[in-house]
Amino acid sequence: MHIFFTGFMGVGKTTIGKEVADLLQIPFIDLDNEIEQYEDSSISEIFSTKGEDYFREIESNLLHQVVKKQSATSLIALGGGTMCHLNNHSFILKQGVTVYLKKTWEDWLTSYQTIEDRPKLADKSLESIFKLYQQREPIYALAQLETLVNTSF
Repeated sequence: MHIFFTGFMGVGKTTIGKEVADLLQIPFIDLDNEIEQYEDSSISEIFSTKGEDYFREIESNLLHQVVKKQSATSLIALGGGTMCHLNNHSFILKQGVTVYLKKTWEDWLTSYQTIEDRPKLADKSLESIFKLYQQREPIYALAQLETLVNTSF
């Protein structure tokens, strides 16, 4: 069984995930870091050079590989869009407990300027980011658990 942290970009999935994994004394895996190591490139570079479709395919494949190779319970921080593409949510929900780390739009707005290197934020208006937030929220809400995060990272 695994614990998955999901939620919008910049809510603290990695920061909180590391702390919780340490408390539980279980391995912590950041899926975005796994992708960057596999591709030997940053997420932003992958998006700009190979496109989002390529990125989502690699993300889904590595998600399955990471889950398969972890025999013990681990905490896996997902990317902001992982649950929203290629039917990943169905796979994730069957593999353990999924926790939706939720920030209200207002709380997210107060901290988004400190978020760096997010390809889905590059050159986007707040209106288009809000639409993405609204589109993803119902998929995140499929998680078995939900907690409100109201701190800045």
